[in-house]
Amino acid sequence: MSTEKNWFDPNTYVEMMKSNDMMKMFEGAKLPGFDAEALTEAQKKNVQAFVDANRIAAEGYQSLFKKQVEVMQASITEMTEAMKEATTSPMTTENAEAKMEAAKAQFEKSVTLFTDMSEAARKANEDAFEIIRARFSEGVTEIREMTEAAMKTAA
Repeated sequence: MSTEKNWFDPNTYVEMMKSNDMMKMFEGAKLPGFDAEALTEAQKKNVQAFVDANRIAAEGYQSLFKKQVEVMQASITEMTEAMKEATTSPMTTENAEAKMEAAKAQFEKSVTLFTDMSEAARKANEDAFEIIRARFSEGVTEIREMTEAAMKTAA
């Protein structure tokens, strides 16, 4: 049985809060209309949003890193082939032009690949941030509703 925590499970964080007596802070608070259970549930949703955002970002970056490794391996292979060809064939004007065109094409391909990778990183960040933004918006609504309920109870 593994004792390692699953950091992608919001219940892990809730259990940490309980074990560190964080929930006891609210036990003595007898504020009219204060719903400790609703607050706990809201915090659980906040943690879940952060966990989901981190998972989305990690998946995006994992894909990006895999692509970088593939690009590097392909570049090394192409460079090795170009070096073999350069050392085995005599340099002529036609060869030089062909090699310059090949180098230009390789440069343009590299620029396109790195642009694609930059776009993938931007998308991973954007997707992760959207989860946090949506939860923040939902949280503001929850706080407003809790405050209104507390004010009605106090009145």
